[in-house]
Amino acid sequence: MANIPWGKIRAEWLKGGITQKELAEKYGVKLKTLQNRASNEGWGKAKGKIREKTEEQLTTRIACARANKLAKLITAQDDAMDALVELAKMVKEDPKLLFTDKGELRNAESLTRAIQTAAMTQRDLHGLKNIDQKFAAKKWKEEQKLQRELKAQKETGGEEGVQIIYVHEPEEEAEEQPEQKEGAGNE
Repeated sequence: MANIPWGKIRAEWLKGGITQKELAEKYGVKLKTLQNRASNEGWGKAKGKIREKTEEQLTTRIACARANKLAKLITAQDDAMDALVELAKMVKEDPKLLFTDKGELRNAESLTRAIQTAAMTQRDLHGLKNIDQKFAAKKWKEEQKLQRELKAQKETGGEEGVQIIYVHEPEEEAEEQPEQKEGAGNE
């Protein structure tokens, strides 16, 4: 038993991903012997300290990543707002700058992009959902409601065979659609 590489076994166990039983088998040591050695030398406490340090480092990394993301969002919003303010000042001084001789909006693309960037970063900063996220949340809620209704139907002996079909339409377009006639699938 003098040739047992206890330091190597301890290091391998502290690294993780392997059990004491697997280590005992790998190195030809009785499990009880390995467990006693680990207990006497405080391997469990050492592993706990390693875990705490790892969790602390991970928490720090996550916090730094979030702070960097927030800083980028704030910078993007500031840049977009600065561009809008500068444009507003220029238009205030000379309203003709906003329109061409034909009455068309000048620099509409850059103005639209600046407004969209400002709006998106504002949503991100405040954790607001965009249209796709709102649709996904609405879809999930509807699925949950239908699942509850289906379960209730089954419990009361109702018929099975509900088919769920989702169509994603932007809110403006959805409002313009004519309502379905009664009996055409509405609840």
